Amino acid sequence: MAEVHIVGQIVGASGFQQRNLFCKWGVEVGQSWDRLEGADMGQTHVDHPEEGEMAVWAHPIDLHYACKGLSGWPKIHFQVWHQDIHGRSDICGYSFCHIPSSPGMHTLDAVTWSLEGSLLERVSAFFIGGSPRPKLE
Repeated sequence: MAEVHIVGQIVGASGFQQRNLFCKWGVEVGQSWDRLEGADMGQTHVDHPEEGEMAVWAHPIDLHYACKGLSGWPKIHFQVWHQDIHGRSDICGYSFCHIPSSPGMHTLDAVTWSLEGSLLERVSAFFIGGSPRPKLE
């Protein structure tokens, strides 16, 4: 049985209008993979960067998998959230990356996207907060 070690960190985020950002993350694998050690999901702390600066999390990831085949190679998904002045959390963006299959040191940039929503959802978000979410969440 082959083994894969994933060691790295979620460095941070930039380009968001909101401040007080944090990230929820998780690693997805296929059925032929078994997690031996490490957390396969988690959440960073909240960072409040200065305007125009990057939110810095430096959140460690350390996973160890055993696999029977290459089908279902690991991918990591991200949800970037922000907290308002009342401590309420709202989603800012979604993203995912495939874990590189070659050994060595890699830098991955995950571009986020968000839902635009219907006219009613956008008006609601403007007046009472919140943002559109996928129906399956």
